[in-house]
Amino acid sequence: MYGDADLRLVEQIRVLQDFGFGLEETRPFLDCLRAGHSSGDDCPASIEVYRAKLAELDALLDRLRDVRDQLGAQLLRAEAAQQRPTGPEPRCHLRG
Repeated sequence: MYGDADLRLVEQIRVLQDFGFGLEETRPFLDCLRAGHSSGDDCPASIEVYRAKLAELDALLDRLRDVRDQLGAQLLRAEAAQQRPTGPEPRCHLRG
């Protein structure tokens, strides 16, 4: 049989995993709850995990922005190439 405290631990794990936290990253939050705090966010170790996760996400977003910029530039080059005529240059005939 599990009590309310156990349910809070499981809920905390699920919320953090929904945010992309790995199981090991949830440990400070669970330790905080086990120490009697009303929230897993109340301890300095939890705050540090939040900061680390945000830094990780910022790095991923920066990488995705770089890839998006490169892809956008490649698309512009490809579209420009399609608009260029292919084959021999047209001849200009002057009538006089």
